[in-house]
Amino acid sequence: MKKVKMQSQEKLPITEAKFWTILKKQAAEFCHETGLHGYKYISQTQRTKTERIIWAIAVLASLSCALALIDKSWSYYSSHPTLTVIESTHHGIWNYPFPAITVCDINRMSYNLTKNFVENLKTPANVSKESLIQEMRLMNELIIPGIFGSNADVERNLTRLQDIIDDNKLSIIEVLNLITHNCSTFLTICKWKGTADRCDRFFKPSLSRDGLCCSFNYFTYPDETISSDNMVKSAACGFETGMTIIANSEPSDYHAAIIGAYGVKVMIHYSFDYPDFNSEIQLVQLNNQHFLSVNPSEMYSTPEVKNSAISTRQCIFNEEDDKVIFQNVKERNLTYITYSYHNCLAECRASIVRAKCGCIPYYFPQNSTRVCNLRDIKCLKKYKSLFDTSWPELKQDYKNLPKTHNIRGPCGCIPDCTLFRYPIESSAGALDPTVYYNNGSFSKNPRNAFSIQNHSIIHVFFNDLVGFQFRRSVNYSWRNLFASFGGLLGLFAGFSLMSIFEFLYFFVIRVITDACINSIRHSNTY
Repeated sequence: MKKVKMQSQEKLPITEAKFWTILKKQAAEFCHETGLHGYKYISQTQRTKTERIIWAIAVLASLSCALALIDKSWSYYSSHPTLTVIESTHHGIWNYPFPAITVCDINRMSYNLTKNFVENLKTPANVSKESLIQEMRLMNELIIPGIFGSNADVERNLTRLQDIIDDNKLSIIEVLNLITHNCSTFLTICKWKGTADRCDRFFKPSLSRDGLCCSFNYFTYPDETISSDNMVKSAACGFETGMTIIANSEPSDYHAAIIGAYGVKVMIHYSFDYPDFNSEIQLVQLNNQHFLSVNPSEMYSTPEVKNSAISTRQCIFNEEDDKVIFQNVKERNLTYITYSYHNCLAECRASIVRAKCGCIPYYFPQNSTRVCNLRDIKCLKKYKSLFDTSWPELKQDYKNLPKTHNIRGPCGCIPDCTLFRYPIESSAGALDPTVYYNNGSFSKNPRNAFSIQNHSIIHVFFNDLVGFQFRRSVNYSWRNLFASFGGLLGLFAGFSLMSIFEFLYFFVIRVITDACINSIRHSNTY
C-alpha cells in the first residue's frame, strides 16, 4: 500500500514537468513562426544569450508602451464619452420653433387698481384706506422676500394685511389678479407676421419668476396636442416677420416696482421652459423702441447616444424623467408639459420651499399645494439662500460645491440631450413724442391713431434665415475603440487580428493536443 501511494505522489511532479516542457516547446515555436515583430530573435538558440535577452527586453518595452497608451485612450474615452460638434451653420430658420415671449410690467402693482381694490375691502375700524393702499406694496415681498427689510413693523404689517385678506375670503392669486393689469390693458397693440390683432389673441396670462405676466407661445399645462412640430414658427427674418408689441407703462400708475425704472421686462425662452432668471432677459425702457433679434441654435443627439447609458452620455431625454429623476417622487409640485433642465430646477426650488415652509410661492405653476401667503414671508426669507440660487439644495454646504463635472446637478437634475437656445441681440432708440402710431406706421397725423407717449415698442424676430445646429454623438464607439487599440498594438508590436488566432492555436489548441497525446502514450507504457 505504501508503495502504491508513493507512486501516485510521484506522478504529479512528472505531469507538471511534462506540461511545462510542452508549454516551452509551443512558446519557442510560437516565437519562431509568429508574424509579431521581434519574437523570432528571442527563440533563435544560435544567437548569444545577451542578444536574446536584449530582444526580449525590447519586446516587453514595446508591449508596455502599447498598453500604457491603450490605458490613456480608455481613460480619455471614459472622461469624454460624448462629443458635441457644429453640424451646420446654415440650418434653415423654419426648423426652429419661434421662442416664447414673456412680458412683465416692472410696475408689479397698479395704483388705480389697488385703490379700487382697497375701497371695496372690508377693513378694521383702526386701519385707514390710505395707509392700507401703501401697505399693499408689501405684496412684492412674495416675489423678493426681504425687499422691504426685516424689522418688527414690517412683520406686523404683513400679518395685519394677511388678516384683512383672510377676512375678505380672498386668496393671494385673486388679490394679485385684482391689482395687476391684465394682458389686454397692459399690452395695447400686438402684431404677428405683419397682422395686427388684439393682444389677448396672442398673449395669455402666465406665471413667471417675476409674478403675473403675459406670455406668447408659452405652454405650461399638459396638452397632448402640443409638440415641437406644431408650435408657432417663422420662416423669415426681420422685425416685420416676428412679433411686435406696444406696451403701456403709465408712470403715473406706478405703485410697487421691482426695480427703480420705468418700462417692461421681456424674457425670451423655449416654449416649454419656465420663464425664470435663466431666460434671455431684456429691460425695455419707457418711450423707447427696442429690436430684439434672436439667433436660435439647436442641439440634438444621435440614436447612438440614446442607446448609451445615462452615466455615459451624461444627459437625459424628455421621456426618461419619470424613470430616472422622479421615479420615487409621489407627487410633483409643478406642472409642465415636457422635461427640461430649467423645469427640473424650478421643481427643485419649489420642493425646497415646500419642505421648509409647507407652501409654494404663487409664481410657480403648481398643482394643488398651499400657496405661500404673507405670513410665510419670514420663512421664505430665512431659507432664501437654499432655493434662490444657481445650485438649490435642501441640505447644501456651499463651501463644498462639486469642483468636478458631475452628471447630476442640484436635486439630481440632469442636462437635456436635446434643446433649443435663443440668444438675443438688442438695439434701441428713443421714440418721438410728437409721432402717432397707426397700424404699423408712424406719422405726425393724429387722425385714427394714438399717441405713443409713455409707451414701449418691442420687436422680437429672427435675425437671419439660418441658424446653428449642434450634434451630440458618441465620442468613441466600439468600432473606434477597436481601431484605436488595434492601431496601437500594430504600431508597437505588429499585432493583427490573426495574431489572436495564432496565440490561441499555439498556447491552447496545441498545448491541449500535445498534453493529451503524451498522456495516452504514458498510460500505454504502464
